[in-house]
Amino acid sequence: MLYDTLSIQEVVDSESADEFLKEASKLASSSELENIARQLEKKQTMFAEYLRAENLVKMETEDFARLMNHIFSIRRRAAKIVKAVGVENLRAATITLLYGEGETENRFEAFVKAISKTVDRRRCINLASELLHFNDPQKNCLWTNWIWDSQTGSGAISMVVNEEVELDGKSDSERYRNISAALRMVEVLGHSRNISGNAAGMLGMDLYLACVHAVYMYTVFRLKMSDEFNRILPELPELVERVLGVRQLEVSMNE
Repeated sequence: MLYDTLSIQEVVDSESADEFLKEASKLASSSELENIARQLEKKQTMFAEYLRAENLVKMETEDFARLMNHIFSIRRRAAKIVKAVGVENLRAATITLLYGEGETENRFEAFVKAISKTVDRRRCINLASELLHFNDPQKNCLWTNWIWDSQTGSGAISMVVNEEVELDGKSDSERYRNISAALRMVEVLGHSRNISGNAAGMLGMDLYLACVHAVYMYTVFRLKMSDEFNRILPELPELVERVLGVRQLEVSMNE
């Protein structure tokens, strides 16, 4: 596995990781963070219910749109994306992504290539990653553009790992493999368990990195914008909920 020969200290910037944890704890109460953790678990349950093989083969436009409504960068364009790709094509691509043969990162790249013919590549990456991750969060890590953006070379994960850690790659499959390996090394430190309350494992990492992203945004806005404009920013718990796609969460495919 990638980074097997490296220590946690060589991969993770522990000082930065600790500082982000402290700042997030100042901007949100433990009960607020624990509530978001519970919402994440509900989101995962909902995705797994929809994406079971026997349900996935019957999914229609409104089903895919409902899932996409809980993906931050996609929710406002969910119906348009399903229409552009075609529900049959999207269903087939998702079945292959989740249940096809071969390595996960190769299926990830194949999905992105297939869908990016009609949809912005960045959103395709977010969609592929969220489908994989929330179907099986312990097996598949989350890679969205707020976690790491290959176009800008920035994101939450880059703020808590050392500069020498390779997150980029020659292909989306290589990037997904590199980012997943880095995420698992950060998870070992335990910040996800300290901040997440009830969310277990990599769901806790989602919450931790969303807090890292939110703290960074607050820092940048404070430096660049007036106090008056800062007041219109949502509080950290709301910002984290939006990034994670759990604000006003629907929890059952039967509702």
